[in-house]
Amino acid sequence: MAVYRLCVTTGPYLKAGTLDNISVTLVGTCGESPKQRLDRMGRDLAPGSVQKYKVRCSAELGELLLLRVHKERYAFFRKDSWYCSRICVTEPDGTVSHFPCYQWIEGYCTVELRPGTARTVCQDSLPLLLDHRTRELRARQECYRWKIYAPGFPHIVDVSSFQEMESDKKFALTKTTTCVDQDDSSGNRYLPGFPMKIDIPSLLYMEPNIRYSATKTASLLFNAIPASLGMKLRGLLDRKGSWKKLDDMRNIFWCHKTFMTKYVTEHWREDHFFGYQYLNGVNPIMLHCISSLPSKLPVTNDMVAPLLGQSTCLQTELERGNIFLADYWILAEAPTHCLNDRPQYVAAPLCLLWLSPQGALVPLAIQLSQTPGPDSPIFLPTDSDWDWLLAKTWVRNSEFLVHENNTHFLCTHLLCEAFAMATLRQLPLCHPIYKLLLPHTRYTLQVNTIARATLLNPEGLVDQVTSIGRQGLLYLMSTGLAHFTYTNFCLPDSLRARGVLAIPNYYYRDDGLKIWAAIERLPKPAVHPRRAGEVPHCNHLQLLCPARCCQQWAA
Repeated sequence: MAVYRLCVTTGPYLKAGTLDNISVTLVGTCGESPKQRLDRMGRDLAPGSVQKYKVRCSAELGELLLLRVHKERYAFFRKDSWYCSRICVTEPDGTVSHFPCYQWIEGYCTVELRPGTARTVCQDSLPLLLDHRTRELRARQECYRWKIYAPGFPHIVDVSSFQEMESDKKFALTKTTTCVDQDDSSGNRYLPGFPMKIDIPSLLYMEPNIRYSATKTASLLFNAIPASLGMKLRGLLDRKGSWKKLDDMRNIFWCHKTFMTKYVTEHWREDHFFGYQYLNGVNPIMLHCISSLPSKLPVTNDMVAPLLGQSTCLQTELERGNIFLADYWILAEAPTHCLNDRPQYVAAPLCLLWLSPQGALVPLAIQLSQTPGPDSPIFLPTDSDWDWLLAKTWVRNSEFLVHENNTHFLCTHLLCEAFAMATLRQLPLCHPIYKLLLPHTRYTLQVNTIARATLLNPEGLVDQVTSIGRQGLLYLMSTGLAHFTYTNFCLPDSLRARGVLAIPNYYYRDDGLKIWAAIERLPKPAVHPRRAGEVPHCNHLQLLCPARCCQQWAA
């Protein structure tokens, strides 16, 4: 008689425990155990509990390959979800095998867990394990389906697919009702405290292992609703008129003051701070070092000589690599929007900046369109204070549009969603890259679904408060993605291509390169493709490669 000792850990989350019957089966190289129900005196599998059980077998099972968790009905009770953190198995000879789960198990189903040691497909030779990989990925691909949100967009998760899944037959999926198309504006409704419509149906359904926990959801609502109501009461969210003077804006931001907000309030008009924001502001990736001026920006030496001084000239500074350009070309053809029945306007500026001998980056010239001529003057620091300030304000407005739509939402959220989806669809739980990426992508699909339901939906926040509206946002993102290259993914290559490796006081670059170096060191020992005795490629990783799957940026 061989006795295996189990230590079962239930997650500490709200409603993580279950009343359903939980049984386990151990599968080894020499056979499998009888199905053993996990049942003791008192409450089993309560939230946060760590409980011990025994599984008796007629003989030892050999090396443990799988642990099957069976979730079945208990008496007349309805289905009860269970969050299983992990199960540790102590074998008769004292060897301890860890079976991580860390997922919600919904409905009545059987989940197969593998030992926690990361393994690539090259390291699995047993048909049982290879078949387990295939079945796991097939189930995930049925659950996490691709959807085209708009032409030219990265593919996104199809939220409606979660409504179609039957939890008794799939991997930890919820049973729900008939689907509603996410793009159907009939689901848009107003909620108290929110001035824009929200796509309610798309928020109701999300696979339990990628949606927010109850605690995180409560925290989100606790912060979002008071903030939205506060901005509404202060006249920011649904303001229909214009501010009469700059001091009026201070009344909007009278609360939540910090040292940084005070500093910005006092220095936002200064050229030095304007230039500093290109290095360490919200969008520090716009600068390109140039060796010659583009034909569409006909700045002459006489225009900028008062700022450069007598000891140098524009051509000399270009040759020294001290002249930088921020080009907002992507806004030139962007459609505009109407707010409060008034047409809105968008500039596509060219901003020329100079790195002074003191190490400060300051603006030299601003042209607010991509086409030079009488209708597109070049603004200079020597112009009147209000003309120069207005030109810088238009640049900041363009900076906001490019940053929020492309740098932030496209490159941070949507591209990450493509890789999060590819990870879920193409890598099994035991793959080392899956284990590495999963903690960093846990809430990616949920937060993006919320954004599409509140910001990108028709009559959502983007339509309510931005000059380009939803159609302009779709244009900017599709155009940005069409010009996105693999170099943009690689920080060192991107910095080198933009010529900003040597510019001083560029903390985004300094911190980013340290993080890049740390990340680059992590996966190499686990999945190096040419370790001795292994196949020199991995099909799972090939399916994640952007170069191979450029249409979706991930398979």
